[in-house]
Amino acid sequence: MYNTIVTAGRLASDTEIREVSNNKVCKFRMCISSNRSKEPCFIDVEMWGRQAEIAHEHLEKGRLILVQGEIRYSSWENEGKQYNKMFISGNNFTFLGGGKDDQSNTAEKAVKSAVSAGVDEDIPF
Repeated sequence: MYNTIVTAGRLASDTEIREVSNNKVCKFRMCISSNRSKEPCFIDVEMWGRQAEIAHEHLEKGRLILVQGEIRYSSWENEGKQYNKMFISGNNFTFLGGGKDDQSNTAEKAVKSAVSAGVDEDIPF
C-alpha cells in the first residue's frame, strides 16, 4: 500500500507539545479547505522527534504551511462511547508565504510542485 499525503493549509490552532515514551510529539490542527470551499475542512496533525520541536518553536495559529506525511486512524473509548478519527502523522513540513497574514496562492503552487515531483494523481485545481 502507498499511504502519502501532501497538503497545504493554515494552522487553526497553536501547537501543543508533550513527551511520550522519551520522544516529543507536537500536535496542531490545520484548515486545508480551498478558498472556493463553502465548508471548512480541518485535520489534526502530529509531528514526532526533532520535527515536533521545530514545529512547536516556529508555528503559530494562522501560519501557512505544507505538510507531508501519512494518513492514520485512531479509535478510543471514553465513558462507554466509542470515538475515532483520521489524522496526519507528519514526516516533515515546509513554511509557505511570509506569515499568517500572507494571502498569496503559494500553497497551491507548492502542492502542485510537490505532486508533480512524485505523485501521479491529478489535483482538482
